[in-house]
Amino acid sequence: MKRKCGDCTKCCEGNLSGNALGHSFYPGKPCHFISIGQGCTVYEKRPIEPCVTYKCLWLSDENIPEWFKPNEINAILDTRKIENIDYINVLEAGETLRADVLSWVIMYALNNGLNLRWTIKNGSNYIGSSEFLEVMNRQNLQ
Repeated sequence: MKRKCGDCTKCCEGNLSGNALGHSFYPGKPCHFISIGQGCTVYEKRPIEPCVTYKCLWLSDENIPEWFKPNEINAILDTRKIENIDYINVLEAGETLRADVLSWVIMYALNNGLNLRWTIKNGSNYIGSSEFLEVMNRQNLQ
């Protein structure tokens, strides 16, 4: 069964970066077209990039539990790439990352041999392959 965003708008609420119909949004600045309680006011005309193509892990990975819907856990999980290395990124979205969420994600990454980056109160943490750790350490020094 395919999941749907429904009442979740965490990716539009100023947690991610992008541009929708000429209006930039980024951490701290929600999408111009988001309305609290209503959702996207231009949903039928929303742009392909990033609005239609962006998929958080809750939407795209059936192994992510149902209770991990971003508006339920106040965090967004997605996949990213750095120097051709894939990793899961966990981003706080409205509150400090909860211990139960972080614990589940760390175990999921370890059990599946995945690279993982999470941020708590603007501090980045990561686990994974030696190549991934080397790249992340190098990025943090810059």
